[in-house]
Amino acid sequence: MSRLLLISFALTACIISVTRAQKISVPVSTRYITTTITTLSQGEKKTFIASLCEQFTGETVNATILLNNNPSWQPTIGVVYYYIVDYPTKTEKDALCNNTDEAGKTGPYCIIPKWTSTKDLYLKARAGNVAAISFSIDIYLQKIAMKGTVKDPKAYAAPNYTKPSTSAEYLTEIVTIKANQHLGYQEEALLKITFCPNPSTTEDYKITSTVFGTDGISSYTQYICEKLPCEVDGPNVVQFDGKQLPSNEVVLTTSSGQYSHIYVLVVCWSGQYDPVVKNYVGQFQYNGSIMRQ
Repeated sequence: MSRLLLISFALTACIISVTRAQKISVPVSTRYITTTITTLSQGEKKTFIASLCEQFTGETVNATILLNNNPSWQPTIGVVYYYIVDYPTKTEKDALCNNTDEAGKTGPYCIIPKWTSTKDLYLKARAGNVAAISFSIDIYLQKIAMKGTVKDPKAYAAPNYTKPSTSAEYLTEIVTIKANQHLGYQEEALLKITFCPNPSTTEDYKITSTVFGTDGISSYTQYICEKLPCEVDGPNVVQFDGKQLPSNEVVLTTSSGQYSHIYVLVVCWSGQYDPVVKNYVGQFQYNGSIMRQ
């Protein structure tokens, strides 16, 4: 009997000593894009706004305009001149970057090595002297990689929403990861994400969070938390999908804007066997977006 008790105590001690593997912190990238084709008449001006909610100071800004009918940017076919500022009333003399070189030639790119402002980003565009110039916009910000303990982001005051003018448009924010992520069977990855509601989304918006395998053999569950710690069965989980799926989507809705900062916990459930690490390893990508309901 005493021998059985000793074995029982030994097993209990082993169970208690087991600790969960540390979550892998995955850095995310934020993009602001147009979701419809913009067409301007000759000489027409329009402002495009990226709501940054004071969260992207220090990031590199890579802006690109794609001319749908003029990928080589020939002026005779029609080009767009644009620059970026951090305040709506600022003009070209205050530009942080523009798409015109010293010779006056325009191109698709405008790069700011380090965004130092706590204000929103304003891309001010003007069509050249050709009618019906169509284009789309992609503004890319690389998030800083998380190191050590992941901290909750600082709070910020939401703006008083005002209807944008007809010559201004709020860009749609999407969040991705830069490259395929490798995650072992039942290992966890944690993504820290900031979404910035604006007068276009208002506070009545939805967040769509999608984790999808890229190797054709892996599946995932995901859990969305509003603060740390973020655990599978933890009290901070506000929405989840516990089904092990190749593409796992969770939709989070709000009418009060409380989910501007979220954490996404990804758990891998299958993958290709890797003899080096002696585990099944899956590959995944991520896409998150904020849209008005």
